[in-house]
Amino acid sequence: MPRVQRSPPATPQETDNNPPIFSTPDLFSKPNEPDTANITSRTKRQRPDYSPECEVKTFEDKIMKLFTAWKTDQESLLKKLTSELTEIKLQNVEIQKTNAETLKTVEFLSQDYDSIKKSLQKLETENNEQRNYIVNLEKKIEDLQSSSRSACIEIRNVPEVEKETAGDLTSIVLKTFETIQPSENTPQLRDVYRLPGKKGSSRPIVAEFLTVPSKIQVLEACRAFNKGLPSTEKLNTGHIGVPGQVKPVYIADHLPRSQRQLFFEARSFAKTNKYKFCWSQNGKIFLRKSEGMDSVIIRSTACLKKLLTIEK
Repeated sequence: MPRVQRSPPATPQETDNNPPIFSTPDLFSKPNEPDTANITSRTKRQRPDYSPECEVKTFEDKIMKLFTAWKTDQESLLKKLTSELTEIKLQNVEIQKTNAETLKTVEFLSQDYDSIKKSLQKLETENNEQRNYIVNLEKKIEDLQSSSRSACIEIRNVPEVEKETAGDLTSIVLKTFETIQPSENTPQLRDVYRLPGKKGSSRPIVAEFLTVPSKIQVLEACRAFNKGLPSTEKLNTGHIGVPGQVKPVYIADHLPRSQRQLFFEARSFAKTNKYKFCWSQNGKIFLRKSEGMDSVIIRSTACLKKLLTIEK
């Protein structure tokens, strides 16, 4: 059987005739004091962590932390930049000092360079003067040598006899003269000797006459003897009685060493460039292209270079 609940009795209504009845009168209340005894304080309920207000506050805290960290980094970076700028300024000051010292050094070196340049120019001028003086001296020496050899001839390609004496050389020279000019009087000799050279080579024989006309006479006689003859019948060792294999014999002016080298180059030039004649006479070297043409005096290798330019 279901339980039956009874309603509570009705509370009598408060009216002017029926005032409220309190069980415990307020014996200690003051007449002028407002009646707040029945007012109770309200405790504020704490918000949960997931509320929007907490999320905003947490975001603000994060932003502040980031801003604080960024500010700290910026201050550190600014201090570092300030320190580096200060160091750069100090370095700049040192560089300026170094540049000033370098500029002074450059100016000093420039002055020294100008002084050295003037000295070098002076030395170069003196050197050119000395060189010209030496060239003039060499020409004078060559002239003296040519004049001292003006009565000398060379007889080339005559083999050297073992234990050869001055008498043997004189005999060879006289036989040569008799071969090329048998009807003429034999020219008188002043000296006969061989030039220095390598062992085993046919060193030229130098025959020195008493007079220049005697030398010229022998040279003309040699040209006349060889003229018109084939190469095998021209003056050779067989004509002068030298034993052994027959070799051609050449008679020419006796030139100084520098002139001999020039004569050798002139003969090579003549052979290469088809010059028909190349000879020396009275210490001078001549070239001629062909018969009937003018002869050219060769005084130096520059003359050969000039001729080569003309040929081209």
